Amino acid sequence: NLSPQETSQVAAISREWLSNIAMYSSLVIHRPLFKYQQEAANAIIKSVLFGQGLEFAILFPRQSGKNETQAQLESYLLHLYATSKRSPQIVKAQPTYKPQALNAMARLEAALATWWRRDPWTKRQDYIYQVGQARMLFFSAEPSASVVGATASLLLEADEAQDIIEAEWGKKFEPMMASTNATMVLWGTAWTSNTLLAKAIRRLRALELADGIRRVFVATPDDVAKENPAYGKFVERQIAKYGRQHPFVKTQFF
Repeated sequence: NLSPQETSQVAAISREWLSNIAMYSSLVIHRPLFKYQQEAANAIIKSVLFGQGLEFAILFPRQSGKNETQAQLESYLLHLYATSKRSPQIVKAQPTYKPQALNAMARLEAALATWWRRDPWTKRQDYIYQVGQARMLFFSAEPSASVVGATASLLLEADEAQDIIEAEWGKKFEPMMASTNATMVLWGTAWTSNTLLAKAIRRLRALELADGIRRVFVATPDDVAKENPAYGKFVERQIAKYGRQHPFVKTQFF
């Protein structure tokens, strides 16, 4: 058992570790995020904390840590809002439930299952994760999926947004923010100019020019390679193998 002084010290340390995601990533999860990952995560966290209700588009090349960024961000927010009396919720959509939503849940579990037990997590109904009072719900954005009734009070996310049908997103998911002014994030990789993600990037860049608030975060293979040289070598091999103009190389990395 801890003494009152020791309990106070532990509480102070916990607050410090939740003061920013870089510290949480390094000291709690033990998988430090790179700077390009931190930049996107910090902008999202700021919008959530201050109730700005901003929309973001995050475009990272394939296998550059997009999903790891999401899982750590989600774990961080769940712990940060664990004691909130408003029962805050994060809602996340993937193009499919199996395997994409299941994979996303596994990544969140890995980010929650650390040595740090400040607020233990539980799982209910196969798609709901709870840390204290904060919850996260996972859904499929497939046309046949039923998602009626969910509310995104903290954050609404679309993963692999380039593969989500724009009409499905607008009809089923965006209304989840109607009463909450929640922050919304579209995550994905490059594909074509007509995807949900590509259209969002063009629209948000126009807003950036108008008010100076950054909403679009694009990491290039060069950006990733500066912090992770192994990634740069992999991309170089892919270019040498297929050619810079090959559709696979262009859509997955550039």
